[in-house]
Amino acid sequence: MIATNSEILELAVKIEREGKHFYAELIEHVSDAKVREFLNLMVKEEAAHEIHFKKILETEDDLGWENDENLKQLVKEKFQTDIFPPLEEMLTQLPRFEGLEKAFNFAIEAEKVAAEFYRMLTDACTNFEIKTHLALLEKAEREHCNVVETLKSRVLDSLSH
Repeated sequence: MIATNSEILELAVKIEREGKHFYAELIEHVSDAKVREFLNLMVKEEAAHEIHFKKILETEDDLGWENDENLKQLVKEKFQTDIFPPLEEMLTQLPRFEGLEKAFNFAIEAEKVAAEFYRMLTDACTNFEIKTHLALLEKAEREHCNVVETLKSRVLDSLSH
């Protein structure tokens, strides 16, 4: 069970790293130039978030997370396995249309979970500066969710025509 500030921050780094790789792989399966451009932006944003969490990790401040039971429960329920599934495995098992739809659905769900995770980190954080950064990261993840939903619609519409 994850209990320390460092372990929770390492989990946040992992979420962003897996998201970055997932979106980078998804680009290879999408032909629409605008969607590819947006996915590239998602890769860059996930990379920036990963760097941000690594910097927070270096501070080693007490952030007040160890005793938050809601946060521990979320970690136990949602983050005991890889957050993003292997994309190749998902796409090869299904026809192209269904595989891409499933990939986008996973991405949407992962962004929602990340946003909820960051909200809980924000709520439990005792460091005001880091609390502010976490609130901004939560907002970014919610925006990512909206972007991915839009991309999904665009890709699936183009495949069905």
